[in-house]
Amino acid sequence: MSESKIEISGSYLIKALLIVVGITAIFYLGADLLMPVLIAAIIAVLLDIPTKKLKQWGLPNWLAITISILLMIVVFSLLTWLIGWQVSTITDDWPTIKEKATEKLNSFTEWANQTLNWNIKNYIENNRNLVNKLEGLAGAFLSSFTSLLSQSLLVLVYIVLFLMQKQTFINFFLKSSSNETAMKSLLSNSSSTINNYLLGKSKVMIFLFGIYYLGFTIGSVPYALFLALFAALFSIIPYIGNIIGGGIAVILAFLYSGTTPALIVIGVMTVAQLFESYVLTPWIIGDEINLNPFITVFCIILFSTIWGIVGAIIALPVTGVLKVIFEHTRGMEAYTYLLEKK
Repeated sequence: MSESKIEISGSYLIKALLIVVGITAIFYLGADLLMPVLIAAIIAVLLDIPTKKLKQWGLPNWLAITISILLMIVVFSLLTWLIGWQVSTITDDWPTIKEKATEKLNSFTEWANQTLNWNIKNYIENNRNLVNKLEGLAGAFLSSFTSLLSQSLLVLVYIVLFLMQKQTFINFFLKSSSNETAMKSLLSNSSSTINNYLLGKSKVMIFLFGIYYLGFTIGSVPYALFLALFAALFSIIPYIGNIIGGGIAVILAFLYSGTTPALIVIGVMTVAQLFESYVLTPWIIGDEINLNPFITVFCIILFSTIWGIVGAIIALPVTGVLKVIFEHTRGMEAYTYLLEKK
């Protein structure tokens, strides 16, 4: 037997366990308090860019903040109106969609019975618990989003306060550290991580929307505008978002118009995803977050479990900031190495 032994520090393991469990517990138990604050902080970091630009043009601080927030409200209002308009159009056609979906389900059930000897209705009834879990998961995702909407006024207040008290928070962090230079670097890199990732993702989503809409329109896919917008918006969630958005787009196209439009949707989204992975993302975003794939997927699942769809959206920016914190903290080098993409 080898005389060499691996020495593991008990205090090191305890520290690692406390970090993981502590962060998860704080986010989970303090969801109602922390989620609007964290969302507001991320948006405030993004709005700090136009606010700085407006102040450089000679506008006073309060007016620069007001204009930046009004621009944000206009963008969100236009997006909400566009989605609502498309949803109302689909709602008007819902009886037709439901009728066609019933016909296709009956045809598929009959084919499965005759060809595969598989009774789908009995299978669904026997796996009702699985269906209920899926419904519960979808409900939790929707609930987290509606909860954030109900707190939108509070989020707006936090955004204004963050922007107005920006220098106060910066001075607090500087005074709380013995190394002012390192703290300035941490704050700067954290801000850059959030800005570069989310602004880059927004540009990628606009490109994807254009590709989807053009492809769906040329292929005569029904509800081309809605499906393109829906799939592009969900792409903000890496990996999982493309599956969810693309899957729902394929199902809706199939139920309303049949196999050919569904195949067109699959083809367009496949080409678009390849273009995004190998051209758009490296060109626009690059390696700003630079997380390894396992950590990326794990953090998305973890945050979506805690905070639903909102958690899935902000998972990578938050994890990216944690990586920056580890990079600037002595003794945390191993965690930085674990998070980084090699």
